[in-house]
Amino acid sequence: MQTQACVFMGMSDGLVAVYSLVDDMPVEGETYLCSHTLNTTMFGMEDSDPRQRPYPVRSMVLVHSGSQLWYSHGPGLLVIDCRTLQAVRRLDPYDPPSSIQALASSPCLWGDEAVWTLDDYTNTLQLYHAATYQLCATYSCGDANPLRDVFTVQRPAGVTMATTPDLDSKRKSLDEEEECPNGKVTLIYSEEAGTQNIQHQDSLTDYCSMSSDSTPSLGFDRSGPLSEPLGLDRSSSCALSSLASSSSVPFSTEEEERPQDHPEDPDPVVNSDPTITFTTTPPHLQALTVLAVNGTLWIPRSGGDVMVIEVQQQTGQLRGRVIAVLCPPGTSSYGTLEEAALVAKDTVVCGFRNENRAWCLCVWRGWGPRELEVFYQSYEELGRLETSMRKRR
Repeated sequence: MQTQACVFMGMSDGLVAVYSLVDDMPVEGETYLCSHTLNTTMFGMEDSDPRQRPYPVRSMVLVHSGSQLWYSHGPGLLVIDCRTLQAVRRLDPYDPPSSIQALASSPCLWGDEAVWTLDDYTNTLQLYHAATYQLCATYSCGDANPLRDVFTVQRPAGVTMATTPDLDSKRKSLDEEEECPNGKVTLIYSEEAGTQNIQHQDSLTDYCSMSSDSTPSLGFDRSGPLSEPLGLDRSSSCALSSLASSSSVPFSTEEEERPQDHPEDPDPVVNSDPTITFTTTPPHLQALTVLAVNGTLWIPRSGGDVMVIEVQQQTGQLRGRVIAVLCPPGTSSYGTLEEAALVAKDTVVCGFRNENRAWCLCVWRGWGPRELEVFYQSYEELGRLETSMRKRR
């Protein structure tokens, strides 16, 4: 983790090494921040406290234009002033035996920054308002069918909401736009995937993958927005169709804006109570990390799918909503999702490893809230058209 003046390196024993930079090069000598010492001297923590164990520093994030460093230490967070290297705050989002495994920062609708945390035990996502250190939202990532899940995002006390169009206005403006401006639409039908429409735009929205056990000269079909590794007997359209599987895409946005687990609740709150009792998460539903992508939050899970969460404003209230669940075709053959990273502004790479320890990389590119909204609306409209055609027969 690098600021303009120094580089921070988290260590496996809970230390943070700080290297000063001159002309973008580290100079000799380094400073160490000891989490155990900071907990004792700054926050009065006893050595017998389970939070004082030598936890590795698993995740770090720079906040406030690099003026603060937030880093994980077991179930807690330490906030460091990057100029003075002094601890200014300790937060405890979780209790032992939880350990924070991922952090991400993103802009929030209050005109400030939000910091997201994810732990490895309760599989819970939490949202903090960076300026006030207030906990604003909690969401459990272990839902087997998370699409359209909704959770409340509390406004921090004393913070004014920034003026942004709410969700209803956003959808209205989306409907008023041309369906295919300056674009070409391809209709694809296959027995496995059904009917799909693909809009070709200058900004490519796609999925591609490559495997470590494929032929050395990997060839990709770039005629469409999707591509597959050579040797897979599968339609190139399946990757897109996986977004619209029967288990993840409802046909009616009007009737299925709520999770299936709460059919009678018009605006459900999913696991918003931080005191809720958690059950053991099945391995394939365990979230790995959190990635801030194009104004959304991507949460890859071990089973191979990726939840996409957007914080939305509706009737003056904020809510987090799972707007998409992405899953590449043939996920079971790839193995377990072990790594995921944001490698460009809108490009996410997911690394799978199978039982033979061979790697397969899947790349998602260009999927933002706008593209996902268009895709799901188009899919639902196609579903209505197909239903109408069947009735006419």
